[in-house]
Amino acid sequence: MTLVSNISKEANVSRLSTPGSSCFLKSAEMKTPNQLVIATGAGRYLVDVDSKEDSVRVRLPDLNAGETIPVLASAIEFLSAQSRNINLVEIDNVQPSDFPLGLYNGNSLAVDTREFWQWPMPWIANPPYPHPQVHTLTNGQYHPKRPRKAVGVVYERYIPWLDQTLSFRAADPETDLDHFHRWMNDEQVNVIWEDGGDRDKHAAILEERLHDPHILALIGCFNGVPFGYFEVYWAKENRLGPYYDAQDYDRGWHVAIGEPDYRGKQWITAWLPSLMHFMFLDDPRTQRIVGEPRASHEQQIRNLDRSGFSKVKHFDFPHKRAMLVMLLRERFFDDRLWVPAP
Repeated sequence: MTLVSNISKEANVSRLSTPGSSCFLKSAEMKTPNQLVIATGAGRYLVDVDSKEDSVRVRLPDLNAGETIPVLASAIEFLSAQSRNINLVEIDNVQPSDFPLGLYNGNSLAVDTREFWQWPMPWIANPPYPHPQVHTLTNGQYHPKRPRKAVGVVYERYIPWLDQTLSFRAADPETDLDHFHRWMNDEQVNVIWEDGGDRDKHAAILEERLHDPHILALIGCFNGVPFGYFEVYWAKENRLGPYYDAQDYDRGWHVAIGEPDYRGKQWITAWLPSLMHFMFLDDPRTQRIVGEPRASHEQQIRNLDRSGFSKVKHFDFPHKRAMLVMLLRERFFDDRLWVPAP
């Protein structure tokens, strides 16, 4: 019995349907050192691979027009997610398409991996045009009006080292109440969140988050099985905003990993950079991601430090002493922080 089915049975967590599936890459494996098998929503494809020190050259099979972009993007994604040394992916046998990146030379295309991971299409089904910038005042904070809340799956990514698909979807007060209630009463979660209580309390929390324009509440899933609760917020109108020089499009986040079997390095190296990736893709004007872990939570701060966050300062909320941490867009993409550190 697999880990996923074990958790589904023992924790009474069921796989949920994920309308709006976004990722091109469904699975992949190196069949030989020079042959990559890719599965997309349209089928399976064999791609020839020639690896070099800091680049990879691939040759696509003969494809029709509708297959070119998913297969091309899937090859770049899988190969560049294997090593931080890969700066360039060169693709041969590329037919003209609407793929927006790279430089053509005849029927070959060279793509910078830093550019590729800032193109939202492989991971976000319907990437929005940035919301028009019109400022408003909320609780003394002057900030841009925020867009309407997303529904359904907002981000999806195949994780090669787990051979599972990670997704984040908008939380639903009805569908997600049972596991949210159980997670908030988990001993390890409650120590940090201090939100243990009955179902009515947790239903009210989800409803409040649903109607708060500056917070997007998300449920994280591996292969469709919910494992944790995430809040993505606009920092300027958040409680954190007054404690530092918040910029208009800074984003912050909170996390509760509710399923104990999904705690640990192999999982955090999947969901943490993917959550950061989503926040940078959701609005290209976001240049900084911030967090405010408890200053005493040494393990979390070490995880963030290894994930590219800088420790900015200690400060005091009314309810806790916190550490302000910050991740810069430039560092995330230039240092290829979506790839696990050795």
